[in-house]
Amino acid sequence: MSNRRHVTIKPPPGRPYWEGGEGSPLIYLGWGKRDFSRAPVARHYDIGTNIYVVLKGDLVLSIDGEFHSVVAPKICVIDRECLYGITHGKSATVEVLVWVWRERPEVAEVAPPVGGFRLLNLPPAALPQIIGLHQNCRAEVAQTQPNSNRVLGALRTWVDVAVARAHAAQRVEKTVQWDQVKMWITTNLAIHAPVPALCDYLGLSASTLNRLFMKQEKMAPGAYFREAKRREAVRLIQVEGWTVKAAAFHLGYRHATDLSRVLAKAKAPGRKLKTKRLR
Repeated sequence: MSNRRHVTIKPPPGRPYWEGGEGSPLIYLGWGKRDFSRAPVARHYDIGTNIYVVLKGDLVLSIDGEFHSVVAPKICVIDRECLYGITHGKSATVEVLVWVWRERPEVAEVAPPVGGFRLLNLPPAALPQIIGLHQNCRAEVAQTQPNSNRVLGALRTWVDVAVARAHAAQRVEKTVQWDQVKMWITTNLAIHAPVPALCDYLGLSASTLNRLFMKQEKMAPGAYFREAKRREAVRLIQVEGWTVKAAAFHLGYRHATDLSRVLAKAKAPGRKLKTKRLR
């Protein structure tokens, strides 16, 4: 145990929170809106492990002289030996859920390094369960019942597992989304305006779609689509034996000469593409 002074900083008057007793596995609950521009959290060591869920808006964590932006939806797990503070980000008002547990998380994927913190993904589909677990904890501490600490201990395990699953689901969700993108492109190569159509299909903005492609393939969606169309044209001509004219109209090129120019431009030096003469 550290000789440092550990304390849980309470929110400003009027903001909802609950503080537990000495023997409770749950030390603190906080929820609702916060304005960290008016009431920042001073740097301190917390009494226990802090699970900070940013539901809306953004905040800035101050840790070891560095500033880390946390944009909703996100989960931050902070070790009790981590000296941290919270200041405001771009949002004037932030909506949060906070747990402070006496012990470290039981699930390795959730536990922060000793003296450090861990940022975890929170996909929108996982929000209802995380919010529901916080409500369950508030309901349990609001009543005096036998074995309440056992219930809170079970809820702590449930919270750990839910947080770990939410973080893992975000990675799986992104993989599935990219698989959907590739399948959609494969079956829609003849479309003349693919980017708006793909945005509608995925329910994404053009800027979000562009970020997805840059992260996955280091190229813009339009460039990726044109390259996919070119590769399919080469396959049809070289493997399936199609004429350039037939491949061009099958893939939505306005003129066969448009595909011929694409193929000529893409040829590597000294390499000849086997195509049939235009008829």
